[in-house]
Amino acid sequence: MVPNFIEPSVWPRNSPDLNPVDYAVWGALQQSVYRIPISNLEDLKNRVRTCWENLDQQIIDKSVDQWRDRLKTVVRVNGGHVEQLF
Repeated sequence: MVPNFIEPSVWPRNSPDLNPVDYAVWGALQQSVYRIPISNLEDLKNRVRTCWENLDQQIIDKSVDQWRDRLKTVVRVNGGHVEQLF
């Protein structure tokens, strides 16, 4: 369901700088998955599932908490990239 307090016309574009999964979660997951060498595709699939299940909730919470500041920063830099600012 779309929240009724944010009109679709003002939603931010699909930017990795504004997507918590892109700017925080995938990186943490990737570090965990590739901590040791992967032997085959099945090993990779199992490792991704296991690492996802064990992903620290604090990483997710912190990335979501940072979203509003990132949004304000993107507005301040007129839509430019902000990754280097965080």
